[in-house]
Amino acid sequence: MYNLAFVFPGQGSQSLGMLSDLAATYDEVRQTFERASDALGKDLWSIVAQGPEEDLNQTQNTQPAMLAAGVAVWEVWCKHSTIRPDWMAVIVLGNIPHWFVQVPYLLKTV
Repeated sequence: MYNLAFVFPGQGSQSLGMLSDLAATYDEVRQTFERASDALGKDLWSIVAQGPEEDLNQTQNTQPAMLAAGVAVWEVWCKHSTIRPDWMAVIVLGNIPHWFVQVPYLLKTV
């Protein structure tokens, strides 16, 4: 048995280059950011990966970046692991990716 929790961070947790190592290994990260970029009409991954940091720290970029990051990590986890968390927690904005991943997960398991 596992005691696993997922915590989705919120605004203020962002950092330039976040998820770059994960994106180098897992296509799901870039695919998630491509979907977000298409929806926003701007290259969100470029802002996250290359900055400048001032652009990443602007709320209109930080919030969708953190949403995409949370969803991307969840998609990587689900595709490459059969283990599911026992708990999910959120930190402010973190509630958005929490609902993106928890509601479909719950619907599949009910």
